[in-house]
Order: sequence, then C-alpha cells, then structure tokens
Amino acid sequence: MGTSYSVIKSRKKLSPAEISGIISLVLAAAVFFISPLAAGLIAFIYIILCVLGCFFPQTNFLFPVISRGGSGKNYVALTFDDGPSEPITKNILNLLDKYNAKATFFVSGVNAKRHPEIIKEIITRGHSIGNHSYSHNPFLMLKGYRTIQREIIQAKEILKEMGVETIAFRPPVGIINPGLGKILDELDMVCVTFNRRAGDAGNFFVKNISKKILNKVRADDIILLHDVPAKSPQNNEIFLSEAEKILAGISAHGLAIVPLSILIKREITRS
Repeated sequence: MGTSYSVIKSRKKLSPAEISGIISLVLAAAVFFISPLAAGLIAFIYIILCVLGCFFPQTNFLFPVISRGGSGKNYVALTFDDGPSEPITKNILNLLDKYNAKATFFVSGVNAKRHPEIIKEIITRGHSIGNHSYSHNPFLMLKGYRTIQREIIQAKEILKEMGVETIAFRPPVGIINPGLGKILDELDMVCVTFNRRAGDAGNFFVKNISKKILNKVRADDIILLHDVPAKSPQNNEIFLSEAEKILAGISAHGLAIVPLSILIKREITRS
C-alpha cells in the first residue's frame, strides 16, 4: 500500500504539461494585445507538445509513466499483451516454465472473462497480471474521459472477481490520453508501458521478432510481446519458436528475466 501511496503523492506535483500550460497561458496573454498571431502560435505549440506527449509517453510530459526499469542491474522483464487466448497463452506459460522465467500478462477484460481458467493458471504458475482495458479498442485513448474510465474499471472489476486486484494499467497500442493520469490516480493505479518491442503488430508479423528484440535488448528493458494467435494458424509455431529464441537469447546476452515488479520496484497487483 505504501508503494501506491508514494506514486499518488508524487503525482500531486505539477506535471511538465501543467507547468508548460501555465507558462504558455501567461506568455499568450502577455503578447495577445501586441500580436494575436504570436499568442495563437504559443497556444498551438503547446497543443502540439500535448499531442506528442500522448504518442511518446516515455517523456512523462503529461503525467508519470513507467516505460523502463530502474533496477540498475542486468535485468529485463517480459510482458505479454492482449490475451489470454487459447492455446497461445498456455504455450507461452509452458515456455516460461522451461526457462524458469516470470512474466506479466496485460490482459483485456473481455478475454479474461472468456478464459477465466487461463487467468487462474497464470496466477498459479507465479506470474502477474496487469489491466489492458476491457475491450482493447486501439482507439480508446482518442475517446472521452468517461469511456476510458469505464473501460479500465470494467477490466479491473472482472479481474477482481477472479482474485486479482490490478495496480498496473497498460493502454492499448501504447499511447496515452491527457486525462488518463487523473483516472489512474482515482483508481490508485499506475501506467506501465514498455521500451523494447518487436514491431509484431499484435502477432500480425511474427517472423524474425527474436532478432528484432535480441539485437537491441539492454539492461532494464521492459519487453513487449503478445500472447494472441498469429495472423494465420501456420504462423503460430513460428511465433512460439521465436518466443523461445528470445527466452534463450536474453540469457546469452548476460541478462536475467525477472518479474516486472522487481524491475520497476513497484507492485503490479495488490493481494
């Protein structure tokens, strides 16, 4: 509980976006009567900065976002988005057991509701679960405040019924909304994204994803993969083979896979 409180307490400080907004407002007001065009330009630049902040959450411009680890050790964390699914998630769990690795699964509420037995198995095998919204609408962060709030709460309540109290939220497709920080504050949650991805587009492209990860993997990386079926059934075996190469290759790079909570020094779920 203390960890969560410290996150909320830190958020009471003004964000870079809020500070920039105040400065922009003062500057725009100061120059308006001299040059309305200049005042408009100042406002426009501020809006652009906010838009960029949505697509680059790692800047922490809008609000605090955890996008990589802070362990300072040769650790990385594996995360899987969009599931659970049958049989891919179970196959992934078997691979993780083989390499004695723990991962975090950011699940959608609708898939969790569809596969409660897999949620139970994820927990039983010692992995953690994060909130990835209810429906995983790729355009969710373009929606209004209430819609985003409802999507997070729906997923949170479904998982809570399964004995999982989620703290970490990952927005669909990794972009954020200016109002997301306030929603997460109200729900006592934190935003966790990633900094290492394979460009698989949700397992649409699965060939050579291991090379894309292993060629760039570094200590404290939060790695994004997906535990959903590939575009075509015949590519599922390719995906699982690539996933195993990633698990084996990380160790070959002198890195250890640790739970996300250890990498970021924050709880993922609350017991």
